[in-house]
Amino acid sequence: MVDERLERYRAKRSFDQTPEPSGAEPAGAGAEPHYVIQKHAARALHYDFRLEADGVLISWAVPKGPSLDPKVKRLAVHVEDHPLDYETFEGVIPNAQYGAGTVIVWDRGTYRNLTERHGRPVGVADAVRAGHLSIWLEGDKLHGGWSLTRTGGGDRGKENWILVKRGDEHAATDVDITATAPASVATGRTIEELGDDGEDREWTRERATWQPPMLAQLVRVGDHARREGQWRYQRKLDGLRVVAVRNGDEVELWSRNHLSYGARFPKVVAALAALPADNFTLDGEVVAYDGSRTSFGLLQSQPPGAQVVYCVFDILHLLGRDTTGLPLADREGLVARVLEGAPPELKPVEALEGGPAELLQRACAEGWEGLVAKRVGSTYRGGRGGDWQKLKCQASQELVVGGWTDPSGSRTGFGALLLGYYDDEGFRYAGKVGTGFNQATLADLHRRLVKLGVSESPFVDRVPFRKGVHWVRPELVAAIAFSEWTGDGRLRHPAFLGLRDDKAAGEVQREQPA
Repeated sequence: MVDERLERYRAKRSFDQTPEPSGAEPAGAGAEPHYVIQKHAARALHYDFRLEADGVLISWAVPKGPSLDPKVKRLAVHVEDHPLDYETFEGVIPNAQYGAGTVIVWDRGTYRNLTERHGRPVGVADAVRAGHLSIWLEGDKLHGGWSLTRTGGGDRGKENWILVKRGDEHAATDVDITATAPASVATGRTIEELGDDGEDREWTRERATWQPPMLAQLVRVGDHARREGQWRYQRKLDGLRVVAVRNGDEVELWSRNHLSYGARFPKVVAALAALPADNFTLDGEVVAYDGSRTSFGLLQSQPPGAQVVYCVFDILHLLGRDTTGLPLADREGLVARVLEGAPPELKPVEALEGGPAELLQRACAEGWEGLVAKRVGSTYRGGRGGDWQKLKCQASQELVVGGWTDPSGSRTGFGALLLGYYDDEGFRYAGKVGTGFNQATLADLHRRLVKLGVSESPFVDRVPFRKGVHWVRPELVAAIAFSEWTGDGRLRHPAFLGLRDDKAAGEVQREQPA
């Protein structure tokens, strides 16, 4: 029975390459069931909350970590069960492996199951199947009552739950436990200290690999006007983020969530294979040019003659050498040298001269998406942080499709898509979009939507439609342009730009300037 529950866990991992335990040797259970919370710097930093039950660790990924404030609801995504010996795992999951990144034991201890139904106790596994679990934690950092409740949304196999602290003597409204206690309870090291000890940062002749890309934070231009000289600015491109990896004759293109893009852009693969350097990991954006502008719609359709270019703005590995620790300007210089004399499908992204206000004005006048600001001297670290920031001309972001409305008049397929994003309470309604579609897009999307149909709304809040509405599993991620957010949290003047398969639906949150 335990082996069956660990099938998904084992299928995702290569145990000859990752230090994670396979669970082949069953670990013994203690007198009281254990829990562990592991801080995991993967594609995005998150906390893995695991409860020992029925010979496995039942697991949830909590993006923002636990809060001691009973009024704060934390999204918790139910993931595959893990083996019991995973509770002591600390280390670095290698690049190109599932969940690549650093893991520390952030908290651990024992727990009591408090779940009842009609006055009778309910076992942990039964409570999880029913969608609600009440527990009492006695750990190094966390104590007291907590509840986990399923909300119904989420990708297939990754249900969304909510983690909430109960209002007892261990609750606190003025303490951010993830900030005040960041280190491992097993070794006392932070996740940065453990990651810096790994061999990944040494000078070696090892193979180049995919790595989680560095992401930019949305900000306002005024923040940069006050700190001129501390940032380098580049054009923000409207395309698909791609990490390119070459080892000799092998060339791979990967999306930011590690999907293979090689077959999608064969000319880019051929151009990379023609470079003199035969061992590298590059970071950039594949775009399609419509004149001097980049067009995401054109990139999706790629009509004959479309000019598809891989615009490279960073380098993570070169000829056996990890370059992520080099300053920004040094990495930009290496990109220029690697692409010197390259085919037209490859192009370095160069820094722009000027201040942020004038550059953003130019960007908007020339139809660019905006600017990316990069802190002078910064190193390369996967995930979203403050060293890379984006300044947009037009508001736009990814949102998740949660339903659709019937078409009217001469319209076919559907009338509008109902959109949402995730916050601490679950899948939140953001409004509808009914423009930006052509007949081919309407037909293709309608086919996809019908296959994802469900009987109940996936949104946690009320959607203002009574008739002609069809609900779907929130799995499709759409790029949406709009003028602004309204006061009640809805999109104003939205337009559909295209679907994105390079971002997981469960990671989509409302972007707000820092």
